[in-house]
Amino acid sequence: MTVENRPFIISPFMPISTQISVDGPRPTVLNTKVNYQSTADTLSIKESEDGSESDEESEVSDEEQSVPFLKSAIRTVSALSSRQILSISMLSLANLCSTIAFSCIAPFYPAEAKLKNLSETQTGIVFGIFEFTMFIISPIFGKYIIWIGARTMFIVGIAVTGLTAILFGFLNYLPPGSLFFWFSVLVRILEAVGDAAFVTSSFAIAAKSFPKNVAFVVGILETFAGLGYTAGPVIGGFFYDIGGFQLPFLVLGIVLLAASVLAFFLIENSKDDQSSPEDKGMMEILKLPPIWLPIFSVVACAISLSFLDPTLSNHLESFKLTPTEIGLMFLLCGGFYTAMCPIFGAVMDRLHNGNTLLLFGSIATLLSMFFIGPTPLLSGYVEKDLWVIGISLAVLGLAASALYIPCFQMCLDEVKEQGFEDNFHTYGCVSGIFQAAFGFGSFIGPTFGSVVVERVGFRWTTTMIAFLHIILSTVVLLSIAWNKCKK
Repeated sequence: MTVENRPFIISPFMPISTQISVDGPRPTVLNTKVNYQSTADTLSIKESEDGSESDEESEVSDEEQSVPFLKSAIRTVSALSSRQILSISMLSLANLCSTIAFSCIAPFYPAEAKLKNLSETQTGIVFGIFEFTMFIISPIFGKYIIWIGARTMFIVGIAVTGLTAILFGFLNYLPPGSLFFWFSVLVRILEAVGDAAFVTSSFAIAAKSFPKNVAFVVGILETFAGLGYTAGPVIGGFFYDIGGFQLPFLVLGIVLLAASVLAFFLIENSKDDQSSPEDKGMMEILKLPPIWLPIFSVVACAISLSFLDPTLSNHLESFKLTPTEIGLMFLLCGGFYTAMCPIFGAVMDRLHNGNTLLLFGSIATLLSMFFIGPTPLLSGYVEKDLWVIGISLAVLGLAASALYIPCFQMCLDEVKEQGFEDNFHTYGCVSGIFQAAFGFGSFIGPTFGSVVVERVGFRWTTTMIAFLHIILSTVVLLSIAWNKCKK
């Protein structure tokens, strides 16, 4: 399939002005009219049936296409109905809270765990079990969402996550030792089950409500997920400084419970699509060799980011930072990640060369890992310094966005080119694999990373992660060479 004929799939992190064509006095580069409508059964943005334009309309000057981003964004949003905006807001809130639920404990839980006599390995397990549960449960929810019902899964998932978040806030009343550890693990598992339910269903609802503009809605959802991952440690550290261990979880839990009530009224109870026996499933997708490079990239990206959650605060202990200041250090990584997402999304959309971004991301990640420690290989040249660590975290955030953003589009492009149906079932399968890959990496990072830190120290562990990205860089280079040989 040529570049001109392949499906128009936008990176989830693309600016909204480039993700959707708006019917107005100026025609779009897609030469397609769109009509916005809302019905009781579904919210959709449908292409007009005629799909044709006059020759006068199709002639678009360069000046007409150069619409300022802000003006184009406002026109795009203003074309949506109020019910559509409310639905997108509801889904965005859910994705925001999902990543906050995972990341908010990063600035203070390791210190609390030490007071409860937990080892670094046990602390890492508490962090990692959340994403491991997501890794196991997300594909299951993706497969059976038609039978459970997307709306039911979404509402119940938010409510379960909210209740377990509140419950986690009272764990510090338990005595130190194994009881505190096992209850922390249990509550995190339950919280992850709820989180997997409403995150998985949110993409299904997006595809159902906006069948012609899935990428537009997914872009908003993923942006809010990135904001949640960025803001989670800062929010957690801030409320911990104000009210102690309970307050961050109480605030998050109450917001999630309120969101579940709003979802009951805002998310429509429409009939879910039925799968066809001819639809290809996850196993058929996994048999495609090109799929494994973006999966490897997602896993490596997740390991690099999540490894820091249970270990960075202890690494910064010598600088005598407050939980809020530690949260701001996490913000450096997450902030650059979120800021760079639209930029790399635009690069991916224009150049359609994901391998180049993956190569850049892997090289930048290995450099940042060398200096965060810093690596013992640079002993005598680079000393442990707060400024160096801060800059390294910023570079890591930039690199992670380059590693993550192209992968979803690369997977979708590949399955389309291999003849998979352009329907909800295919999107669900790809999304399930994608979520599972990130969940697997996010489990390996804090769990096994903490074990290695306990054995050989933080500096050697970051060095090992750097060597993982040397392997990834090599694989990407081989892929680029293979693609050139085929041409």
